[in-house]
Amino acid sequence: MLRLRLDTLIMAAGLVLPLASVAYGQSWEVGAGGGASFYNSNTITGGAADVTAKFHPGYGFNAFFSQIGNRIGGEIDYTWLSNEMELNGGGRSFTMGGHSQALHYDVVLYFSGKESKLRPYVLAGGGIKQYSGTGPSDAVQPLGNLAVLTSTSEWKPLVVAGGGLRYAVSAHMQVRGDVRMMLTQAPSNVITPVTGNLDSWYFDIVPMVSLSYVW
Repeated sequence: MLRLRLDTLIMAAGLVLPLASVAYGQSWEVGAGGGASFYNSNTITGGAADVTAKFHPGYGFNAFFSQIGNRIGGEIDYTWLSNEMELNGGGRSFTMGGHSQALHYDVVLYFSGKESKLRPYVLAGGGIKQYSGTGPSDAVQPLGNLAVLTSTSEWKPLVVAGGGLRYAVSAHMQVRGDVRMMLTQAPSNVITPVTGNLDSWYFDIVPMVSLSYVW
């Protein structure tokens, strides 16, 4: 059911993306920025014991190319994030390095016109996200009879929602601050239950500050 709902959301995002092309008085934008990454934690259940599977708070960078209209726009965004992974249960824990990268398209709705220097906005979209473990594959894991962290990679469908503010510093330079929520199903090949199941979703809250050039 969760998988069906995720597919439905991505399909709905795909149907509204062409709306961005009807924006009038369009400008173009390219930019990059940096920020942080904060995940929820999940529990591997149904095995010999419950194990908490989580990502530590981390940092990240993004780059984007946008079409800016008077009230509506569209944006292609690439985001790279670094977050260590951790398994914890029964008084034992194991940590491994990890990172993710996401490529998505977002529709942006503005609450003020292009003549305003300060423009609040909301956004929604979808794409794909890759999770990767970066630890040694031969590491002895104290929870290995229940779950393991692997040095593999796994792609997941991605849903994005968020909002922010942009401020026009000059005719061609703008500063943006926004917060996105990136939602995927758990990467069970990277965080792998040995016994039990990890049928959960991960919410990644990603605040970013960016600088962009507009023409």
